[in-house]
Amino acid sequence: MSCSMPTQSLRTAGLKVTKARETLLRVLETSEVPLTVDEIVKRLAPPRPGRPTIYRNLELFIQEGWAEAFVDQNQIQRFLRCGTTDHHHHIHCERCQRTTELDGCSLGKLLAQFEHQCGYKVTRHQLQIFGLCPECLKILP
Repeated sequence: MSCSMPTQSLRTAGLKVTKARETLLRVLETSEVPLTVDEIVKRLAPPRPGRPTIYRNLELFIQEGWAEAFVDQNQIQRFLRCGTTDHHHHIHCERCQRTTELDGCSLGKLLAQFEHQCGYKVTRHQLQIFGLCPECLKILP
């Protein structure tokens, strides 16, 4: 029997494979749009894990680079499954909520300039990009 992608991800990271983790990863993988915790709960089959378990595992997935959290234009936190664990960004459609993963990050020179200007050492960053996807642009008046 072959392992599912969530099971492989969990095992590769040396994490315990649990039903809650597998189903939560699968919900994120099969969604075409980023989900709120309420939307995730609705997509989980009973018996559903409790919200603390869901939040704890989402945080774990973010730490592993499998998921990302962001606050949408309505100030609602959403979660999406990442296709790569390498540092990258996403662009989110404000109309249909579709999200596209962008390859890599080209902010190195800009961040170095910030460090020079402010004296800070940048340890991490998160860039949120919002716009309209090509499909939504087609239906604009």
